[in-house]
Amino acid sequence: MTGLRPTPGVGTLEGDGIIYAARLPDGPIVVLDGIAALIWNEACSGDQATIAERVAEVTDAAADDIRAHVDDFVANLVERRLLAPLGLSSEWVC
Repeated sequence: MTGLRPTPGVGTLEGDGIIYAARLPDGPIVVLDGIAALIWNEACSGDQATIAERVAEVTDAAADDIRAHVDDFVANLVERRLLAPLGLSSEWVC
């Protein structure tokens, strides 16, 4: 199982179904709402390999129909250094 977590140095604030995430102190602030917030929460709460299935279950979509979009979105969050694999050395993300 490979999970994800906010990268060290990333601050998050959640309210009214919206997640604000930023690399501190310089940002920028990323605003995640709707499906983006759902994907963030699922990415941080379980196995990375099953994010699309869990999002599909909540949204009544077919996992195969959304998998590429979910995987691309998660990859973008990792590329932007907002999320990182669990157990990854903090040197990689700083």
